[in-house]
Amino acid sequence: MATKRAKKTDVVSPSSAELRKAVEAIAIQPKSGKITLLTRKLFNVLLAVAQQADESGDTYRALLSDIVANSAFDSNDTALVKEHLRRMVSVQVEWSTGTSSQKPGRKWGISTLIADAEILEDPTTRRVWVEFSFAPKIKKKLLDPVQYARLSLQFQSQLRSSAGLALYEICVRYLTNPSHLTMRESWEWWRPILSGTPDTEAGDEAKREYKYFKRDYLRPAIAEVNAVTNIFVELIEHREGRRVAEIQFRVTERKQPMLALDEHPNVFDSTLVDRMVKIGIPLKEAQTLYADSEENRIRAALQMTEQRMRSTSLPPVRSAPALFKDALKKGYAPPVEALVSGVSGKSAVAAPADDLKARLLGEYSAYRRKEARALYDEQGESEREIARRSFEDDELPGLGSHLRDDWRRRGLESKITETAFFDWLARKTWGEPTDGDLLAFTLSQSRAA
Repeated sequence: MATKRAKKTDVVSPSSAELRKAVEAIAIQPKSGKITLLTRKLFNVLLAVAQQADESGDTYRALLSDIVANSAFDSNDTALVKEHLRRMVSVQVEWSTGTSSQKPGRKWGISTLIADAEILEDPTTRRVWVEFSFAPKIKKKLLDPVQYARLSLQFQSQLRSSAGLALYEICVRYLTNPSHLTMRESWEWWRPILSGTPDTEAGDEAKREYKYFKRDYLRPAIAEVNAVTNIFVELIEHREGRRVAEIQFRVTERKQPMLALDEHPNVFDSTLVDRMVKIGIPLKEAQTLYADSEENRIRAALQMTEQRMRSTSLPPVRSAPALFKDALKKGYAPPVEALVSGVSGKSAVAAPADDLKARLLGEYSAYRRKEARALYDEQGESEREIARRSFEDDELPGLGSHLRDDWRRRGLESKITETAFFDWLARKTWGEPTDGDLLAFTLSQSRAA
């Protein structure tokens, strides 16, 4: 069998590459096994590698380090990549042109995402390579598609849920459509496509109730796509009486994402595995949990567990791993009070991206001030005195004279000095807010809406 080797200059970089993804491979429905976020991301990267390779053949090859990109991945530990390659060889999916309608001449097929894969190390250079191939029946459609959507792997790297990535892939296809409308299908048809879970494995509640599908998948996915990609997505619900029967999406172009893109995107976020290990979960189990779960749910469960472990006002945590796994299984995020309305709706369409980010920063700052106030109130008087003196030494000299005078006269009884103090305490405790923090906050707001 001939081997198709990509030249070094042809090896894809997830931070800059564009993928031509065949329409048949976009709205794929899992029939056995779950399509996770990382499975979907890795499949897209392998497709891009194969499309950029420069010779004919059946097997494709790329450096492991190039595939996982800037994730600080240790090539000596291939457990995560192996787990996802196993899934891609075993998960069965239905391929179609993205609609459930039965029209003359329409084709249907079922296969695995890839046919086979191998990881091998060059004994001379010690570099680690991944070799893989696609099923013959779908290979030509995947690598030389007639109809396709142009996907940015940079935007892909910013998305942190399988539903968000699946929605982005589908909606990008309709961006240039004159109507800017996606296909209109029953919400039951959309559920396995966005969730990545076969109907046979979904809970009865999830299959029966639209409101749970909307809460757990639609709202977070829409918020995420609108925050970090170049498109704006709006949900359209079609009702039969009071019941939502079908849904579709309106897609418009955004000149720039609401949140700035990370200059060093990654496919695998190994820091999440490290954080799980730090709270007491064995490495192998942490890698399995990471492979099985959505990143945004892992982050939420970790944040809740870590905050609970730091709390001095509540009883000690008996088992941090048990608390984390329960939070992950049940999918509850850290409690976030809806301080003001979330970034959504028609106002978000008209507002410039810079204004949207400024508004989101304001909401998030208010939330962090409240958290810093709670932390301050939990401390003893001596600790609070140290915090106030640190504020006076480190922050107060750089503020305006009127604020310095107000602090000396009224301290925290003044609203303006109270805001400055707790903004400072939040930064001192948790650092400057990152775009990842803003995205997690946006998703929490959309879930609570």
